[in-house]
Amino acid sequence: MKRNLTKLMILLAVLSILLTACQPKAPEEECTYKIGYVSDVGKINDQSFNQASWTGVGEAAKLLGLGKECYSFIETTDSADYEINIRSFVDEGYNIIVTSGFAMGAITRQIAKENPEVFFIGVDQKQVNENFEPDPYPNVVGLNFREDIGGFLVGALAGLMTETNVVGGVFGCQFIPAVARYEVGYYNGVKFVNPDAKVINVYHPGSIDVCFSDATFGSETAKALVSEGVDVLYGAGGLTANGALITACNLGAYVLGTDMDQFVTLPEVKDCILSSALKDIQEGVVGVIGSIADGTFGGGDVYAPSSLAPFHNLDSAIPEDAKVLLEEIAEKLNSGEINPCTPFEGSNPNTFCVPIK
Repeated sequence: MKRNLTKLMILLAVLSILLTACQPKAPEEECTYKIGYVSDVGKINDQSFNQASWTGVGEAAKLLGLGKECYSFIETTDSADYEINIRSFVDEGYNIIVTSGFAMGAITRQIAKENPEVFFIGVDQKQVNENFEPDPYPNVVGLNFREDIGGFLVGALAGLMTETNVVGGVFGCQFIPAVARYEVGYYNGVKFVNPDAKVINVYHPGSIDVCFSDATFGSETAKALVSEGVDVLYGAGGLTANGALITACNLGAYVLGTDMDQFVTLPEVKDCILSSALKDIQEGVVGVIGSIADGTFGGGDVYAPSSLAPFHNLDSAIPEDAKVLLEEIAEKLNSGEINPCTPFEGSNPNTFCVPIK
């Protein structure tokens, strides 16, 4: 089942949580819900994907009136530990388990099938079988996003702001669909507004255990790209991307962040960051947990918004006509008039883009 998780739906879920929170609280040692979060490989405070998910868990727990003893996280350091980390929460009696990342999707679904009394939320996890056919379970929601839309918007901004006509990107693992969607959207966004621009995108060549946590690779790649004329650089890939953004900024390039508003979460780049491709992960997690509390949780896939972050310190550097064009592009992306994921020559086969409904 595929549904759209709109801002209104998220707001209704949050209101439901607030109403629930107004009820008399159980004694602190009793947890109406125990919420466990299993991060993808990398740090919980990665200023990006993991951090957004965990922040959403904490916000939902507080809105439900849960004490700190009622929610916790496990920071995954090795992909081989996905299963044991999830099962540890099941064994400890947690009744809501949130897992992050495409790579954890299959094992999340397997454990959910074995434990139908536990609610599971898989961030960036389509609810499909091994043949990529829709296969929803009633106790699992896949919280998904149109990363190609966010990527397209920052790509359009890059194409409008470049002076050298060379832009670049540093990305995590190529085989992660969300990352691939960001990259394809970014490329297409640049070309949509500036067909003559050169786009140099680089994926980390390593495994899931290193591709999102290799700040050194990100930094060295950014140096190489800037030396090739890149004056606007986009990063999508956790700490790897953060390393690229910080270095590119220090070398005088504009940068573009991802997942969260990295003007806020990565202060090292606040003077050179144009915007970020937002995934409302935090609001999405709060909304889905809210649907458990209000009894509307139905399993299947939901889609939360993807958008462009504010321009903050560089607002005055962006021409007014560029801002107007970006607003028009955003409207056409959300209506389906523009397909941000149209394949281009050499397109990444891992994008798994879906049509806008």
